Amino acid sequence: MRLGSGNAEEDVRFSPSRRRVWAAVGLFLASGCAGFAHAQSTPGGVGSPATLTSGDQPNIPATVPQASQAATPNAPDKPAEPEGLGPALPPLATNLAQWKGLTVDAIKYDGVIFEKSDRLTGELTQKAGQPLDPQKVQQTTRRLFATGRYMNIAVRGERHGDSVTLIFTGVARYYVGRVQIDGVKSDQLTSLLEYGSKLNPGVAFNDSDVSAGTDALKGVLQQNGYYQPKIVAKTERDDAGQQVNVTYTVDIGPQARIGAVKITGDDPGVTEPQFRKKGKLKQRSKVNRQTTSNALDNMRKFYQKNNRLEATTTLRSSTYDPSAKTLNYEFQASQGPIVKVVVEGAKVSKSRLHLLVPIFEEGTIDNDLLNEGTHNIKDFMQQQGYFDVTVAVKVIGDEKAPTRTVLYTVDKGLKHKVLTVEVKGNKYFGSELLKESLRVQKADAYLRSGRYSQSLVTSDEKSMEALYRSNGFNQAKVTSSVKDTETVNGKPLKIAQIGVVYTVAEGPQQTFGGVDLHGVDPSRQDVVNGLLNARDGQPFSLITLSGDRDAILAYYLSNGFDQARIEVKQEVEGQDPSKTDVNFNVSEGKQVFIGHTLLSGIKHVKPDVVNQQLRVHPEDPLDQSALLETQRNLYNLAVFNEVVAAVQNPTGDAEQKNVLVQLTEAKRWDVTYGFGFEAQTGTPTASTLNAASETLVGDAKTSQEGKPGISPRVTLDVTRLLFRGKDETLAFHGTYGLLERVATVTFQNPHLRNSKSFALQLSGGYSNVQNITTFASSTLQGDIRVTEKLTRKDTFIYDFQYRRVAVDPDSLQVSANLIPLLSQPVRVGGPGITWFHDTRTPSALDAYKGSYTSVQDFFASSKFGSQTDFNRVDVTNSTYYTFGKHKYVFARSTRFGFITSFGDNPNATSTSCVGILLQTNASCQPTPLPERLYAGGATSHRGFPINGAGPRDLQTGFPVGGSGAFVNTFELRLPAPTLPYVGSSVSFVLFHDMGNVFQNVSDVFPSFTKFHQPNEQTCENVSQTFGTCNFNYFSHAIGIGARYKTPVGPIRVDFPYNLNPPRYPVILDFGNRPPYVGQASHFNFFFSIGQSF
Repeated sequence: MRLGSGNAEEDVRFSPSRRRVWAAVGLFLASGCAGFAHAQSTPGGVGSPATLTSGDQPNIPATVPQASQAATPNAPDKPAEPEGLGPALPPLATNLAQWKGLTVDAIKYDGVIFEKSDRLTGELTQKAGQPLDPQKVQQTTRRLFATGRYMNIAVRGERHGDSVTLIFTGVARYYVGRVQIDGVKSDQLTSLLEYGSKLNPGVAFNDSDVSAGTDALKGVLQQNGYYQPKIVAKTERDDAGQQVNVTYTVDIGPQARIGAVKITGDDPGVTEPQFRKKGKLKQRSKVNRQTTSNALDNMRKFYQKNNRLEATTTLRSSTYDPSAKTLNYEFQASQGPIVKVVVEGAKVSKSRLHLLVPIFEEGTIDNDLLNEGTHNIKDFMQQQGYFDVTVAVKVIGDEKAPTRTVLYTVDKGLKHKVLTVEVKGNKYFGSELLKESLRVQKADAYLRSGRYSQSLVTSDEKSMEALYRSNGFNQAKVTSSVKDTETVNGKPLKIAQIGVVYTVAEGPQQTFGGVDLHGVDPSRQDVVNGLLNARDGQPFSLITLSGDRDAILAYYLSNGFDQARIEVKQEVEGQDPSKTDVNFNVSEGKQVFIGHTLLSGIKHVKPDVVNQQLRVHPEDPLDQSALLETQRNLYNLAVFNEVVAAVQNPTGDAEQKNVLVQLTEAKRWDVTYGFGFEAQTGTPTASTLNAASETLVGDAKTSQEGKPGISPRVTLDVTRLLFRGKDETLAFHGTYGLLERVATVTFQNPHLRNSKSFALQLSGGYSNVQNITTFASSTLQGDIRVTEKLTRKDTFIYDFQYRRVAVDPDSLQVSANLIPLLSQPVRVGGPGITWFHDTRTPSALDAYKGSYTSVQDFFASSKFGSQTDFNRVDVTNSTYYTFGKHKYVFARSTRFGFITSFGDNPNATSTSCVGILLQTNASCQPTPLPERLYAGGATSHRGFPINGAGPRDLQTGFPVGGSGAFVNTFELRLPAPTLPYVGSSVSFVLFHDMGNVFQNVSDVFPSFTKFHQPNEQTCENVSQTFGTCNFNYFSHAIGIGARYKTPVGPIRVDFPYNLNPPRYPVILDFGNRPPYVGQASHFNFFFSIGQSF
């Protein structure tokens, strides 16, 4: 009470110590200060918080519980009561009760600031302008504390005549902000330490968490072999964000080395040196996370290899020696008895037995594992057609015996084959749909005997009944009949025949009756109702109801109702039993909005780049999906190693919450290098002389068809991220190999003028590539490219290219007098446009469904500074179809390309192109050699080596490309069978490739029906200076391939056989041999990564 004034002050506070509260109340009452009292609540006090006493006052929570930041759709509409509620507080000072009814002229907040946009202050029970009600004051205090924003809270009252001002004073709670690890060079170890600190951004901060985090970091470092770290923790309070940032500066110290290895146990079966060798515990090797686990695994494999299936190996202790900086291990090992697993009555391979009997994997013998092995062997035998098989198991030898035998006794019974599986009586669902879910299956190429057992039949009956009942057929009944034929005309069959018939009695179908929403705010009624697919009169379906519930819940979560709950009730109508009424009872809960978006971690990237990717903004509803989209957008920039998007105060009952977006920038410089190779037939021979020179020296290194070989290469990529502080990159790429030497520099802006749809790329560089046996070409090129992502499926590329193309005269294998002309450098320039339409799923490297279309057009013209004039169009279309129960994939790819040339032919003056030769000699085409169309190779027509299809030089027989190309490929991709060692990782394909490259586009379609090379006999005439040969026909190749599935795509091996390879005259030979007739190889081989298309 303030003396000398007309005001009285009442202070009501919730305190952690009951003794302190009682002492304070006693003092004030004894001194006559009846106008003052207080009560307080703090979450960290001893015992439990007190409560206001005017009879039936509610309890005040002692702490704010911590929980996940994710939305909890199934949570109740009111927050759960926190734990730790204590007994009643001491009585409230009498003056507060005496002030009851006085007008509250104002409510103030001290210590915790509420912004004007915060809706909470307007929803408190005790409001300004209303009479003072101690009960409402207490409810208001409790509500404020429940927001999670207070460490403790107190309420004071100041009287002004007949009015009272209430002041809520509290200590603001702070939350974990950014947790940063400094001093560690390894990104992987840094991530492990950040996770291991157990400090989750956004949750309530306590000082003790920092020291606990230090201990946790030491534990993580020890797991990685660092036993002498130095860790300094530093906290920084961010008052504006109401958070505490924690930085751990770590000096990891030396990494421990493997020291002594001691083996204990009654019968380890190995000496300590042997244990060290088998466990790969080499003296002085560095200790890491996998050292111990690898040692235990290696010893387990060693014991299993020696049939010690019950062997045990455990780590008893690991002791660090600071002086030697070594980690000394003590293992306990027991090799146990020799365990033999024997199968009598059936032949089971050793590798198959290891897969079927789990004691090999688990390393122990118990009833559960033995019975699981029995079941697996029985299932395996049933797959072989022995449906009546019985399997028994027993263990010979007790636990102390030196040798134990696990004996599986198999009685196969008569072998059967499931000939037919039928479904009858079904009307609502088609038979094919029902058969897809059946576990009983008839015999086919993959299940030679089919699959059958009585338990499978019963399972099928129940699953079909469940399917019908989930779609409103409550009286549906499925029965089965099995016909087992073991004799025909009195003679026993070698393989008995089984036919299974499922008979469906559907009964009447329920339909939806009334579909009503309850608990939805009128302002949202129309929107929520529009989400429903359940409608009166439609067939009843639990799947529809589940989808509707999920749609409603997703709507509420995306609008900040993170405590929304939806309960679905269904009831059959009394007047019409065929209809089911549905009620969606919605408990909306409170809507939560975003207070502030707290962004951190920006060092080099410009803030605007990040802000454009944010989908969470102040005063927006708190949307968990927007948080995930923000995180995904920022990761897609490819400039951040880590993006953390979290909600501050996740479990508090506040109507405004801050969102944390914490960024860790990637290193701005990235250097990668690698080694690779391609193995195939038809590999061009690099670094050879040209045809004329080789004729003189008599050196026959080069052949028209290349040679089987491996093309190795090394690559180097240097990338500068965050170029100009944006999500732009500047990159250098280099490749060096026998057939390829490339150096390019590329600038990329993935968001041209801040657009999501447009990207810019500037590139330039030099390449020297020999991807055909005829020549090696060098290119000096500059390119500006704009990519437009029109839709998810459609992409356009607009580019303008300038390049200087030259053919190495020392590599050119054509008529000698054409070499000076065809090897002349040519400047090619002009615009281009490309359209991609891609619906392939699940991935472009291994598609099962969808299609892919690309259309490319490049126009080179003297108007753009080009020295040659032509227009090149290249169109590709691929489709993928999945069919059959075992998921066969039928894939097709068709490519059609053509070139239209303009202007004079620069080769017309050559003696090799005089008269009719200008039309018949493909080397005389006006288009520069590197710009022509080619086909052949691993991703093209596999009947030819790399770019080996089409017209050839009429003197040397080397391919020279053309102005038209057509290639069509069919592939049947077979389901992966289960094979020894590799399991189902290997699959096979059958393929057929057809097509060719043509000198003129007008020759393409007339050649479609030509299976053989026209006038083949004219190719055998080698008596003239130039051969006469026609290459206008469709070449066909068939083959088989294997695909080994890996995380980066399938590894591919193809074995094609060309049914009609071309013949060609060789007038000019390299070894001074007389002219002869050559022929392309029938057989080719390709090894690569990814499907062929």
